[in-house]
Amino acid sequence: MVRLHRPASQLRIRLKRVFASYYLDVCSQGIATPSEAYEAMRDYFDARAYELGAELLRSQFEEEVVWLVGEIEQDLRRRHAEVVVGCFERESLEGRFRECLAVAWRRV
Repeated sequence: MVRLHRPASQLRIRLKRVFASYYLDVCSQGIATPSEAYEAMRDYFDARAYELGAELLRSQFEEEVVWLVGEIEQDLRRRHAEVVVGCFERESLEGRFRECLAVAWRRV
């Protein structure tokens, strides 16, 4: 569901927060449930497509994904340095992000 009443900037913050939480769950011994990450990804990229137009988003998509992954990694290193160091070695942040993104789009 697209939440067009919320600006993409707010949806971006939500996506980063939700995905970081999911990634930390992946790194822990708990159960990682990506459902909220899928929803946040759909909402954000739908809003970006609405703002930019589908063609422009397609042309900028790769850059957008790399930028988001970089921001999430920075946030995790700053807030959870002791936890994520080993996790980055075991579990690719970008790989997990792209996997979630692929699943999120299939659920549309």
